[in-house]
Order: sequence, then C-alpha cells, then structure tokens
Amino acid sequence: MKKILFFAITIAFLGSCATTNISKKDKTIQVAIDLNTIVDDKVKVEINPGKFTEKSIVYQIPAIVPGTYAMSNYGQFVSDIKAFDYDGNELEISKLDPNSWQINDATKLDKISYWVDDTFDSEVKHGIYVMAGTNIEAGKNFFLNLPGFVGYFKGNKENPYSLTITHPADLYETSSLINKNTTKEDNTKDVFFASRYDEISDNPIMYAPLNTVNFTVNGVDVSMAVYSPNNVHNAKDMEADLKKMVEAQTNFLEGFSTTDEYNILVYLFDPKVYNWQSFGALEHLSSTTVVFPETYSKEQLANGMINGTVSHEFFHIVTPLSVHSEEIHSFDFNTPNMSQHLWMYEGITEYFANLFQVNQGLISEQDFIDEMKGKIASSLRYNDTMSFTKMSKNILEDKYAKNYGNVYQKGALIGMSLDILLREESKGAYGVRNLMKDLSVKFGKTKPFKDDEILAEIVAMTYPSIGTFFDKHLTGNVAIDYNALLAKVGVVKQSKTIDAGYFLDSNRQIFLSVNQEQKIFFIDRKNTALAALGVQSGDVLKSVNGTDVNLQNIRTFIGQSFQWKEGDTITFEVIRNGETLKLEGDFVKGTTEVENLVIEELPETDAKKKLRDAWLKAL
Repeated sequence: MKKILFFAITIAFLGSCATTNISKKDKTIQVAIDLNTIVDDKVKVEINPGKFTEKSIVYQIPAIVPGTYAMSNYGQFVSDIKAFDYDGNELEISKLDPNSWQINDATKLDKISYWVDDTFDSEVKHGIYVMAGTNIEAGKNFFLNLPGFVGYFKGNKENPYSLTITHPADLYETSSLINKNTTKEDNTKDVFFASRYDEISDNPIMYAPLNTVNFTVNGVDVSMAVYSPNNVHNAKDMEADLKKMVEAQTNFLEGFSTTDEYNILVYLFDPKVYNWQSFGALEHLSSTTVVFPETYSKEQLANGMINGTVSHEFFHIVTPLSVHSEEIHSFDFNTPNMSQHLWMYEGITEYFANLFQVNQGLISEQDFIDEMKGKIASSLRYNDTMSFTKMSKNILEDKYAKNYGNVYQKGALIGMSLDILLREESKGAYGVRNLMKDLSVKFGKTKPFKDDEILAEIVAMTYPSIGTFFDKHLTGNVAIDYNALLAKVGVVKQSKTIDAGYFLDSNRQIFLSVNQEQKIFFIDRKNTALAALGVQSGDVLKSVNGTDVNLQNIRTFIGQSFQWKEGDTITFEVIRNGETLKLEGDFVKGTTEVENLVIEELPETDAKKKLRDAWLKAL
C-alpha cells in the first residue's frame, strides 16, 4: 500500500495443473451476469458448471486475492444463493463459511444462481480496498473486480470459463479478457473466455460510457478507459502524459519478454458521494484498476496517478508476472499460503518505478536521490530490524501486517542496495535490471520458482557478497547502512538548518506521530520552538490553547499554527509518564536541522562517478 493517500497493490495469477471432478465431456464453466436488471443495487449471477461426477461439491467465492495481503471475504456480498437440478427443482445447499457453499446431489446439479451487492456503497463494514472493490450503478458504471462476482468449484479451478455479460448498449467494456464480441455490431452482450479461474479473477472489467484512449508504444497496445461521473475529466487529456510514461518504461524494459497489451480502468470518484481517504490502484496480469478523486486537477492526475501509481503498477509485468513463486503461481483463494518475497514483487517494482525515470531522463539524478531519501525516512517509521522474508510470509498476521507499508519503502531500498552492490561487483556492467531480466528467462510466466530456493539461485547467478547481504538484511534482522552504500556512488549526507513551526518544518515534514492507542505524540527530532515551550520527545499532545486534540481535528490546529505570530501565547497540555503537564510560553519562530543526501561533483575519471553513471544511466 503506497502510503501517501493511496495504496498500490498487485495481483498476478498464472497457470498450473489440477484434477477435475467435472465430466470430461465439457469442462467449461458457463457464467452469466445480467447488468440490465438491477434489483436493490444487486445483479444476478448464474453458474452452469456442466456435469459433475461427485456426489457433493463446494462452490467458493474468494476470501482473499493475492496482492491485497488482507482478507476480503467477497462472499459476504452474495445473497439468495440457490442450486437447481435439470428439472428446475431446488437442491439442498448449505453455507460452510462466509465464502463457501456445499451442494449435495451434485450429480443432479444443473446450475446455481445468486445475487451480488457491490462494495462501493455498501453499508456493511468490510476491509476491501476500493480499487479491489465493485460498483453497480445502473445504466452508468459497472466496476467489476470479478472475484466479487464469480467463484469456482473446489478442485475445479483449472477448468475453462465462458463469461456472458448482458449490458446497456451505451456502456462499453474495457478488459484484457478475450471478448468474442469484436465487431460491436450488437453492443448489448459480451462473451469472454478464460482458460482457468485465475484468468477470470485476474482480469477486471469496467463498463462505462465511451471515454477512452488507445495507442501502441514499442509493441504494447495500451488502452485507458476513464469513468468521470460528473464529466470533469476526458481520457484524451491524459493521453500525452500516459504515452510519455509508457514509452520510457518500455524503453527501460528493452529486451524483456512481458506483455503485448495493457489496459487501465480508471474510476474517478466524487468525494461528495464517497468520502474515501484511501485510494490508488490494483495491479492485474495485463491491466490495472485505478481509483482516484474526480476533484483532482489534470496536473495532479498526471503526477500522482499516471507518473506515480500507474507507473508502479505497469512494472508488475516484470514481477510477479514474469518472475514469481509457486505460492503465486497456484494461489489458494480461500486458504492462502503466502510467499516470502514481497521485497521482489513490491519492492523491486517500486524501485523500478523510480529508477526508470532518472534512467530515461524524466527526472534529474538529485530528484531521484531525494525520492530515495524520503523512502529512507519513511522506512524508519516501521520495524527496521524485522526480517523482510519473515514479514512477507506471515503478512496476514497482525504483528506483521502493520509493517506491510514498508514494502514500498524499505522494499524499494533493498532493490537500490542490491543494485549498487551488483554494479560494484561487476564494475558497472550488471545491475538489478539485468538480474530481473535473467530471472524472467530462467523462470518466466509459466515456470515458478521455489520460495525457499530463489535467494540461493540469485547468489549462484551473481556473487557471494549478495548472499551475505541477503543473510544480514533480507532474511536477517540487521538494518541497512544506506550512507555507506550511497558513499560508494558519490552520494553523501549534508546538514542544513531550516525554519520550523510547532507542527511542521518548512519542508512540510511533521513533528508528530500516532501511537497504537491512536494518540498523537511528538517525535524525537530537534525543534527550537518546541524546546522553548518545554516539549519533550514522546510527549502525548492532549490540548492546544485550551481545546482538546484528536486525530479528527489535528489538521485544524496545524492550519491555525501558521497564523501564530510574535506576541501570541502558546499553551499545550501534554501527557508525560502518565502525568498531565501544562506547557505555556510566548510564540517562538523555530528552526530544525535536516540532513540531505547530495551528489558529489566528481571528475569523469573518478571511480565513484563511473559507478554512479552505471547505476543510474546504464541498461
């Protein structure tokens, strides 16, 4: 989850083999979804599984999808589920858990039917991220993350699917699923095909009025469909920024075997309708679902959505699409076995999303270093000595889940560190980009690696020092010395004094944090204004100028603090060691110290300069 105001998350489901309980005569699961008949904000789904040979069968809706790293329990939005025999009589069906239903007399089963509610406007409390969610807006928009609508019969996940969707004629689909309706002479019914359930779950569909751009860059067909409920944004206005980004990314990935198409499904929400504080994108096999505020300006969407979030999602075509473990390759949607390698799936992906920009000349070298400096600072808000592989393997447990956000911070820094070490060992000739390319050749879309063996494989492909790095900083619990690594490429620390208010410095960095009890406290950072008032590190802020403070109103006080001036009296109540203290004093214009990472000016012949050029500019 990219923790600014959005989450960026990935899904990649890829091929495997399994036995089936369905008669060999016809293994195809026939699914029908009717988007024309909406009842109580629900749509009807019918499943025709073909002929079963087993006496009983279990139908499951996913409890979790890979990449979200949290339980979703999509089954909670399914209601009125029924099973029918070939004469139209109801069969007994029993609910085993929130996402599973057992059907007895399965040899008689003709079809099952049920109704599905959407997550966007649900009054049910749930933990499904909006970009992994579903929307049913009659005649206007259907945002179909298919795990929310279509399930699988236990033991039959490898069977092919045929998905028929009837819909209003003025709404058009965007998806990477194969659609047999190519002519669109009749735009009221689409028939999609998937070779297995994983392709169903991994290919979202959005139906919306036409607001789409299409172009081809370096052999990749790109399509972006935008739903803007109040017609604020047009996809055409975003085309130039998107094309520029994809061109740079595909240039960066020259020589990689990835994808020949990429679809971007954008839902721009009205904040007056949905008060969502978290939003972003969810990556799929060759597409991504994106949810951002409609109130964002064109520039904000270009910088935050396209150059930030979507660029990250695009790089998932490298990992886990081309490089992934058995746990991802044969994902269990209801009893998941998580992989150890979030450092690769999310960390390397996030690192590439930053590295390609400096590599392709979209940003300066100092801009890139500043971004890495920000990630270093952000990573220290998490447990910096927690084994990254252990966290990844146990990410569904609360102890580790609270550190998930670090995959986009320290995960990217692991990628950076590995890149510098590889460039140093190879005298600039080989880096993380080369490593991921070689891994994609060695393994690839249909050949997963073994979770416990991939680190040894990488060491065998590279250098013993990489094994030492893994043992200490990836599987081990030793913090990475970023200053020592960056010094190898001529990037050094430099201190500077800047202005500071009582809550923010002039760089907009905050002096506050939140503890497990959701209380606001002052962090351990020098601030002459806070020191003059008597504030100490760890003090819990109780009130400001006589008014109680909480998470809901702290932004108000931060805003008010900009108006404080010489002659004003400032009063804080803080809790220190269980005791409430009143701190009062005259307004003071404060200062603080910041440490910047700066690029040394070195001659072209300097070894550090040569290594830095190879790190940031070579392919």
